[in-house]
Amino acid sequence: MSTTGSNNSKQEDTYVPPTGSSPAQQPRFKTPSRRTKLLLLAATLIATVGFNLCRPSLDSLTLMDVNRSHQDEAPEFDWFALEPAKSIQWTSCYSGHKCARLLLPLDHGTPDGPTTAIALRLLPAKDKKNYKGTILINPGGPGGSGTSLLARAGQNISRVVGDSFDILGFDPRGIGASTPSASCFETESQRKLWNLQRGPQLLNISDSSLGFVHAREKSTAQRCAEKIGGEWGIARFMSTPDVARDMLEIVQQLGQEKLQYWGFSYGSILGQYFASIYPDKVGRVIIDGVYDAHNYRAALWNSNLVDMEAVIDSFFTFCHQAGPDRCALHDSTPEKIRARYFSLLSAVEAEPFPLPGAEPPVLVTRKVLQGQIFGAAYKPLALFGLVADIVRALETRNTSALTELAPKIVPPTECECNVPEPWRSDTEAFNAVACGDGDEHPYDAETYAAYYTALARDSPLAAPYWAGHYLQCAEWTVRPKWRWTGPLEARNTSHPLLIVSPRYDPVCPLADARAVHARFGGAGLLVQNSYGHCSLAAPSLCTAKHVRAYMVNGTLPEAGTECDVDELPFVGAVKDVRAMSTEDAELLEAMRGLSAHVPMFGAQYI
Repeated sequence: MSTTGSNNSKQEDTYVPPTGSSPAQQPRFKTPSRRTKLLLLAATLIATVGFNLCRPSLDSLTLMDVNRSHQDEAPEFDWFALEPAKSIQWTSCYSGHKCARLLLPLDHGTPDGPTTAIALRLLPAKDKKNYKGTILINPGGPGGSGTSLLARAGQNISRVVGDSFDILGFDPRGIGASTPSASCFETESQRKLWNLQRGPQLLNISDSSLGFVHAREKSTAQRCAEKIGGEWGIARFMSTPDVARDMLEIVQQLGQEKLQYWGFSYGSILGQYFASIYPDKVGRVIIDGVYDAHNYRAALWNSNLVDMEAVIDSFFTFCHQAGPDRCALHDSTPEKIRARYFSLLSAVEAEPFPLPGAEPPVLVTRKVLQGQIFGAAYKPLALFGLVADIVRALETRNTSALTELAPKIVPPTECECNVPEPWRSDTEAFNAVACGDGDEHPYDAETYAAYYTALARDSPLAAPYWAGHYLQCAEWTVRPKWRWTGPLEARNTSHPLLIVSPRYDPVCPLADARAVHARFGGAGLLVQNSYGHCSLAAPSLCTAKHVRAYMVNGTLPEAGTECDVDELPFVGAVKDVRAMSTEDAELLEAMRGLSAHVPMFGAQYI
């Protein structure tokens, strides 16, 4: 469930093929900026997605650094200079936003004990006359920064739900600008150096890689127990029910009776917990890209990959469908494209491909290439083209193209020696939250072998990356002060939930969304016929309209409602937009903008 940049006025282009590419490797399509789209409403869409609010850089689409969502903004606001208070006290920040640090008890059961300061960032509603309150957002993770999501996607979220809502991003306990931080390293450089030691091997139960990864997880868990464990260590107070209680406090301090919320990926877990613990405080709550909280709390991590291979197979299908001008790997059948891809994987496994001309030199391994398509499965629209171009360049041994692509293939390709602001550094929040929420299951070799084997049946390509989560939690020893063991369901909530799921989500399958739908009385289920993680991965005007209707009027889609998408990987736009109204064009463009910010839940092992 876990997703770089400046404020909302900046834009960044998506991946553009290297100058050394052949004609077949040139860009497939581009998503226009808002201004261009309105000027060219009658034309076919030909511009690349321009909404990503990060600074233009080669890092923007690198698949290896997918969890750095909080490192996105120019250093124009000092969070730690903002005095935390027990009530929300807004300060102007960034460009027309409001910021605050809310002081809450570290342990809600000990209100006079140590505290945590929760960072809040608000995009105010434009339509004050029809004001409908504040919507909280969560980007997933666990470990994603809500203040960063607001910076990158707040404007487009507002355009989707309607400008009569405030949009509020908050950093959950231990994350981003909230303090204390769940960091087990003294500096970001320490963490990067540790991660450089991950090695070139894919995790497998049949060789030494298992012992290597297991030893790393033991080391991380032991270090974290020392750094952020202990009686009042932050890791003991980061549980999902703790965060749900924080959300309730935020809502109440805003003067609202009920929660309005749009949570993605792990944010769907947070939504399920909130609705289960506080069913009478549910207002408009959307959970999008849904992981079954029962599986999550049991720390099983075994339902996630059932649709991963369908998403990966769509790479070959859409490449074939798009034709040679839009996909560098095009061939006469999807099966031939697939065969070429796996042939290249085998070749690189036998003999890694060196790029001595890159600065610094890099080595392309099977682990690198397999990780590319695993990461691209989260957001096919943005990243399938990059995978195709890399594979084609390797097939043809186009070293000039590969050298230019190197920063997107194998990080790090440059030294980043500047010390980032503390709120832009990574943390070990995933371990603290996900493992703390879950049942304890100490490592057992036989049990793990059966787990890995079952994962590999679901997805041979993704299993080596996903199976690390079991090891993370098997070695994690810090237990939360408050762990919710009550029901993860509600026969009645004060307003029914809206559950949104792609038909083929790589890590939060539709089957999980259906299971959750059955546990919450009256909830609606909207299925988007798309590939990728969460509805954001593929723009759909139909989905956007249902989201807005739910948020504005409380209207649920009819049972069995499905939404098609308006853009496909490689293929581009699939509908004639010339007759589209200006309002619909703007709504669809907002969804296109959001496709740059798909959460990357569980992708730490790429």
